Amino acid sequence: MSRFHSLTWCTLLVAVVAIVSAQPQCPRPTITTITPKVHHLKASVDTVKWGYYWNQNNPKLYVNSGDTVTVEMVTHMAGDYYDGMVKGDPALEGIYHWTDKQAISVRGATGAGDGVHILTGPIYMCGAEEGDILQVDILDLQPRVNPGNGKTYGVNGAARWGYQFRAGFLNNITREISTIYEIITDAQGTPLYAVPDFQFNVGNGPNTSCVPLNGTYPDAMENLTWSNPNALYRKVPQPCVDGRQHWTGYTYPGVITQHPTGNEDYSIRGMYKVPLNYHIGNIGVAPKYPVPVSSVPPGSHGGNMDNRRIGKGATLYLRVQNKGALLSMGDCHAAQGDSEFDGMGIETSINGKFRLTLIKNATAPPMLKNLNFPLIENKENYIVQGYAYNHFLTDPTLQPNPQVQVLTPGSNLDLAFTGAYDNARQWLMDFKNMTEDQVNTFITVMCDYGTTQVVDGNFGVHLVVPKYAFSDTKKSYEPKVVCGTSTKLPKTCYNN
Repeated sequence: MSRFHSLTWCTLLVAVVAIVSAQPQCPRPTITTITPKVHHLKASVDTVKWGYYWNQNNPKLYVNSGDTVTVEMVTHMAGDYYDGMVKGDPALEGIYHWTDKQAISVRGATGAGDGVHILTGPIYMCGAEEGDILQVDILDLQPRVNPGNGKTYGVNGAARWGYQFRAGFLNNITREISTIYEIITDAQGTPLYAVPDFQFNVGNGPNTSCVPLNGTYPDAMENLTWSNPNALYRKVPQPCVDGRQHWTGYTYPGVITQHPTGNEDYSIRGMYKVPLNYHIGNIGVAPKYPVPVSSVPPGSHGGNMDNRRIGKGATLYLRVQNKGALLSMGDCHAAQGDSEFDGMGIETSINGKFRLTLIKNATAPPMLKNLNFPLIENKENYIVQGYAYNHFLTDPTLQPNPQVQVLTPGSNLDLAFTGAYDNARQWLMDFKNMTEDQVNTFITVMCDYGTTQVVDGNFGVHLVVPKYAFSDTKKSYEPKVVCGTSTKLPKTCYNN
């Protein structure tokens, strides 16, 4: 899910945590560490970061190949419904804490004016070197229940980066709307589906201290000052009244909306049911890049892929770009359709269970030998992912400021479709020893292209490659996963 990418990332990325000078060290394997271990990485002020990947981030956990990790992932949208999603949950209360001394450059208790998504990590894979493959098996995903109210809520934000702002509104009345969803459970607490609860216009009643008109980023890697005498943010005046900033839209992550705002609309309550498909919107390794990298655009490192198939039962393969891989994850969704049309899924907090495996490049199978994109595999399919700019950080058309240029309106589905085709063609030629002409007919008669997302600046398209095509079975095709997901379910799949 993409957020706030009209903010100038080249300004924000310098306000980050201090560079870690000490190189991490992994324990040498012994008879007691050969057996895979189970680790737990909780979400807290000390283990999350807001909105960036960086190869200088201090690892929060060290693992060996084959280890299992449970990871708490917190949504960055919980501020839209603080009473339901933050209040009563000590970890989230800590992460969202915003003092009167903090302003736009230092938001939240992490104290860094960085970016968008709350990412847990990074996790350091011992023995991982540049060029290796990190295999991430998603064993389970469960919603985080707020201990204060015993419920789980989510937020869908129809934001200005959603496609509706490109397509246009009826009567040309533009607006950003948040819809709060509740996860409905049975008597035993098993999640069943989500229902909408209420909607409201974004930007009413945020609880933040006023942003100074002039100042310096206190934790910047270099001296960076700003002067903004007109109090313009996102080119829109943000009035400061009685010491409080009154934001007028999705302007900055972490802003807390105080309800009631006076414009809550409950007419949507219970209007429809949404099948649950828990998945991870943002997961990736640290890119090989000299400065922090925004969590908004996806790329060869993974990141903000927003692919609804990255859920339970899926395996994600990522090419390692730095020593230790440095895996981070967050931006979880309870549900989302392909395209992520209005800008977000149902953003919620999730606890995940993963098995992490290191595949050395020298021993990688043909399927992974030349992998240069995030590959998804599940029981039934391979999912080849592509983007308008497959390698946006080094793409010559986006220089000299690729993190800014990739978020401009230049991204489109033609580029993304070509990016997915380029990746699929080369992957099938390497994996199955096909010729280009063989690839073209195979893709045409066997595979489905899909629009992953059109909201993260770097548009995404994926190709679903059924494993059935390469199986030894003599039986007719029978689906093994729920359509459009990685959830194993032996039922017929209808593409409605």
